[in-house]
Amino acid sequence: MWRNIPNLLSLARIAAIPVIVILIWPGIESAHTCFWATVIYAIAGITDLIDGAIARRTNQVTILGKFLDPLSDKLFYLVTMVALLQLPGPRVPPWLVMIVLVRELTITGLRAIAMSEGIVIDAKEGGKIKTTFATIGMCGLLLHYEYVINFGPIQEQVSFHLIGLWITFLSVVFSLTSGFGYIRGFVRGVQSNTKST
Repeated sequence: MWRNIPNLLSLARIAAIPVIVILIWPGIESAHTCFWATVIYAIAGITDLIDGAIARRTNQVTILGKFLDPLSDKLFYLVTMVALLQLPGPRVPPWLVMIVLVRELTITGLRAIAMSEGIVIDAKEGGKIKTTFATIGMCGLLLHYEYVINFGPIQEQVSFHLIGLWITFLSVVFSLTSGFGYIRGFVRGVQSNTKST
């Protein structure tokens, strides 16, 4: 396992969770700590995009990897989102967190049933798009504060909180779309299995 780079990247994402949570903890959180939490989250998000490709290209797809990769992805995103609920604002709307939690728990349950029944559901591109938007959106929510950015001769005060919030909304739309697609594939798989028995 220790020579398996994709598994190590998944473990690194899990190890980064408490670091990010501490950096945005009430009483510790500041523009400075939020910046570093964003840097760590962004780096971890990049590893999420490449570890699967590395596993397939180097023939390092393992049973442990199939467990660790989705687990680390969900823990990394959901724990960070829930941690943001502690901060005033709120930094992320509670109803949005509820939608994300329901979606992830539902799909995780369906995946477990599908595997036990031998149902194969093709992965959709919407899932990858959702993950990309979710990562970028979370970086905006973590960075949060307004910064003055120079666009040549023009200076604009940019609210990363608003940017992160709108991108997160988009990620939830893609999340629900891919979730419905997965449910549809699951139902078709069950019907196919029923007809063949």
